[in-house]
Order: sequence, then C-alpha cells, then structure tokens
Amino acid sequence: MVETKLGPFLRNQWYTAATSAELAERPLARTICNEPMVIFRTGEGVAAALTDRCPHRKAPLSSGAVVGNDIQCGYHGIRFARDGACTHVPGNALVGRTFRARSFPVREIHGLVFVWLGEALADETLIPDFSENVKPGWTGVHGLLHVKGNYQLLIDNILDLTHVVFVHKTTLAGGGVTETPLEVEIKDDLVRGRRLMRNVDTAPIYKAARNLHGKIDRWQYLEFRPPIYARITLGAREAGSELPFGTPTHVVLNSFTPETERTTHYFWSTVRPWGLDDADVSKIYKDMTDLAFAEDARMVEGQQALIDSDPSGAPLVSLGFDRAAVGARRIITRKLEEESVSASAAPRTPPQRAPLGGAGALA
Repeated sequence: MVETKLGPFLRNQWYTAATSAELAERPLARTICNEPMVIFRTGEGVAAALTDRCPHRKAPLSSGAVVGNDIQCGYHGIRFARDGACTHVPGNALVGRTFRARSFPVREIHGLVFVWLGEALADETLIPDFSENVKPGWTGVHGLLHVKGNYQLLIDNILDLTHVVFVHKTTLAGGGVTETPLEVEIKDDLVRGRRLMRNVDTAPIYKAARNLHGKIDRWQYLEFRPPIYARITLGAREAGSELPFGTPTHVVLNSFTPETERTTHYFWSTVRPWGLDDADVSKIYKDMTDLAFAEDARMVEGQQALIDSDPSGAPLVSLGFDRAAVGARRIITRKLEEESVSASAAPRTPPQRAPLGGAGALA
C-alpha cells in the first residue's frame, strides 16, 4: 500500500485571518496556509476574502482599492464582487464565463475575521467562542505577532506552561509551576488541562495588576480546539482565601494562524472581567503580554531554525509536561488523515485551462 503524504494544513476549518480593526479603507494582503488572500470590507461594511491573484494577469488585488462593494485591481481596473464574480472590465472587454476570482467564506464575529479554506460546506459551529473580546462586562488588550516558526511549535508553547518559569522571569514566572503536574483530559477533538497550585510565591503580573505580594494560590486552565485555537484561563488569590479555583483573573485567547509551513500569524487577546475602566491595569497587561509573547516568539524562531538545520532529522522528544501538546498534535494529525481519505474518495474534475492569451480565453 502506498503511504499518502499528508498536507501541511487542515483545509475544512476556519482560520483567524484578521482583526475587525485591521479592515479599514485599504484592502489587506495576508497569506493563510500558503493561500495569498486579499481581505476587505465592502461599502456596506461586510468583510470579504478573495484570492489575491487577479485572474487576468495574476496581479495582486490587494494593490488596488475598494470601490463600492467591489475590489478593483490596481493593474487594469477590473472589479470583483465579494463572491468573486467579475462586475466590471474597462472598455467592456469580453471575458469568459469562468473568469472570476476565487472567494472564501468569511464570518466576522468576536472582533475577528475568520476564513474557511476548504471545499466542504463551511461549518459555523467550528468557529471558536472568543466572545469575551466584545462581551459586556469584559475588557482586554490585543496583539498580533508574525513568528518565523511553524504554528504547531506555538501550540506546543501555549499548552506547556512549565516554560513560564524560565522564559518569562519578569512577567509570568512564579512558584509552583514546575512542581505541580498538569492534569490533562483528551476527548474527541478537545484537549483540556488544569494545574492547581497552593501557597506558592506570587508572579510579577499578579503583583503589578492585582497587588498580590505574599503567598498565593494559583491556577492554569488550558483548552485546545483544532486547528489553531487555545483558551488559557489564569487566576490567583491570596493563599487560603475563598475565591473559587478557576475564577479568571484573566483569559488569554489565542489563534495560531499558519502563513506558511515555517511562519505564523499569532493573534492574541488578554481579557478580564474586572477593572473595566482602569487604563493603568490595561497598560500593565499590554506591556507584560507584549514582552512575554515576544520572548515566546524568539524561542520558537530559535527552535525552527535549529530544526531546519539539524542534519539528523531526529524527531522532537516529549516528556510528561508535554502531554497536552502531544494530544493537540495527535488531533491535528488524525484530522489531516481524515481529510486525506475524504479527498481521495471524492470524484476529481479535471481543471479547465484556457490558453494564455488568444481567443481561447474568451467565451
């Protein structure tokens, strides 16, 4: 039996492509899972995503402009609607029936813009619930990093918080993390982890934001959903107080959107249900999270460089505290295998190609 080579990314999934705030007057160019896209907001305010290749001469549509509800190519002025249909050609030149830009299903929710890459019908139930970004009673800070590393290395990082003691000494480090095992539950497509720490030294972020300077009880709750989403609920209380474990001091919402096999768009939010109007606390969270995640990015980029240059090709080694990360990787691999089997079983239609130039390109 011939072994099927798996693709690098799941296709029948939603990926975070942009924040709502990024969609301004100009179209946005962004590559998602090796797909160059142009993401824009129509004149009616609807988010849209097309391939960033004009079907005429493959110029980048993102170099053009939004005109009404369409995007106009910056090379020859041809316009396309958000469903990819050609709506205008200068001089009314004739085009073929198949002359259109590829469009991608888009949903804008929770302050984020999600795109669906696959051929299967888009399943809105697979969009993660990141509603705390916009929910009344919550506030937060946000960021976007471009990381020169594979997205699964970043998922490994967020699901293995033992590293905070060593990588984030001035922000997230604190007592009890390395000494307390992570309890992990893996069920279907969901990975959950929990680490409860009692009577430990406080962390810099809790000193600065919550004025917790003595011994604390501390908790970390982790949740991963494929293909790229992680919710991290973090909290602390004075040691022995009655605040229930699991009560969020803050929640970190993460999307690790692959750009290529070796680069990632890292969207994050740190949200909290207290101090809603406290700009000083928001600045503490913004500054500390920016610093901590920049440290993570440098570590992951170092990993990627050394993985690529390792002549042995030796696999990564997993230890006990990697169990959640290993679970996430196994889910991704299983779903890649399922997509591969499904794609192999589907009937194939040969692509129709018109000659480059000449009358064959016209209807």
